[in-house]
Amino acid sequence: MLNLGFFELTLFGIIALIVLGPEKLLTTARTLGKWYANIRQMSARLKSEFVSELQLLEVTDELKGELAKMREAEAKMKAHMTELERRIQQNKSMLISNENQAATDEQETIAHATNNDLDNHHGQHITLEAALNIPMTDRWFLLSNHDKKRRLPNAPFLPNHQADPLLSTPLTPLNQPIIKTP
Repeated sequence: MLNLGFFELTLFGIIALIVLGPEKLLTTARTLGKWYANIRQMSARLKSEFVSELQLLEVTDELKGELAKMREAEAKMKAHMTELERRIQQNKSMLISNENQAATDEQETIAHATNNDLDNHHGQHITLEAALNIPMTDRWFLLSNHDKKRRLPNAPFLPNHQADPLLSTPLTPLNQPIIKTP
């Protein structure tokens, strides 16, 4: 602040003593000390507020950058989602058309098979509705995908404890030693 040495301070104190007198010098010194303390506190507070504002501005800039990155990522994700939805719709429409084609093929196969079977066995022609009411004996090859999905899965593999001696031997506890007798 001010480059005052010991000589300057003593000179200043002597002049103040002569001008103010000994009674007023003490109260003036206390008042000046309080003002000096208040000024230092205010300067420290202003300095800390200034530093905190600068830090806040830096954090705000960083947050704006991160927010821009997040918006960019969101736009990419939305583009991917729309592309996936488009592919799903495309696959869905393809599956529906394949199922419709399979259903019509299946109905034609059933009608053709029933008509051939009925014509061969009875010598007369029957409509499709009547042919569908006839039992499906010897027609296992006409199962649809729906019937194949409804079938039960194969039985799980179960070990044979009687045939495999490793499965039927009892285990010894870990704290007991294994003693073999000759």
